[in-house]
Amino acid sequence: MNNSLLYTIESFPPLSESIQKLNGLCRTEEIDLKAVIKVIESDPMLYTDILRYSNVPYHGFRYPITSISQAISLFGVSTIRGMALTAALKANSYNDLSMYGVSIKQWFGAMEKQQRFLDIWLLKKHRSILHSLGGLSFILEIGRLVASYALMMTNMTYLFKDHEPLKLISEEKKIIGRSGDELAGSLFEFWNFEPIFSNCLIYSMNPNEGIEPRICAVLQCARILFTIEEIKPFQEIETILERFDFAINDARIAYEIVLSECD
Repeated sequence: MNNSLLYTIESFPPLSESIQKLNGLCRTEEIDLKAVIKVIESDPMLYTDILRYSNVPYHGFRYPITSISQAISLFGVSTIRGMALTAALKANSYNDLSMYGVSIKQWFGAMEKQQRFLDIWLLKKHRSILHSLGGLSFILEIGRLVASYALMMTNMTYLFKDHEPLKLISEEKKIIGRSGDELAGSLFEFWNFEPIFSNCLIYSMNPNEGIEPRICAVLQCARILFTIEEIKPFQEIETILERFDFAINDARIAYEIVLSECD
């Protein structure tokens, strides 16, 4: 990585102290749930955002979730970490995605659909994959934000024209020298996230090259279907599902639920 891109990683607006503490706790083999709760409750903004995410209508809970311990028992630590990362991005001081021709609201909207799709699809039969993602399913397009920041830091102006993920990655490499996913992976390494987190992001569109191909494959499916610009037909991921031995109908049901929620 050249010096300008390295500086981009090191100067990207840092995570809050609470997120850094939460990340450290999530990296241990046996997670101290009391410590996780204490970290979240000590940060009013993080506490409020996680409870707000926990109570969105599509979860369908009969009664409101009123405590972090309740949220953790219902969703698990990985999902709570994903909610925390989303909150951190929303509080980030850099949010210019004009290089991609989308607003910050569209960007978050795409990631919300991706996460929702993966949650519905994987929760019953592939919970271990959701757990392994460590919250990554909430922020799959963070590479676009990091790439935008890299362009800004190097005083470059450019408008990306194609939002199909593989073509977009190729265009980012041509213009910046690294894809947004590669830059984001380096950023998470700099932030001391676990290696699988960075690796699955970097290879989410090239599963066979990742250290966990099936995990990368589910991320690829989400990113192909729900781009930052539009929703693609379900048929575009059927060959991926067959190649990695996932039941097509399970993924199709999740896709249709997300579509119905968009109406």
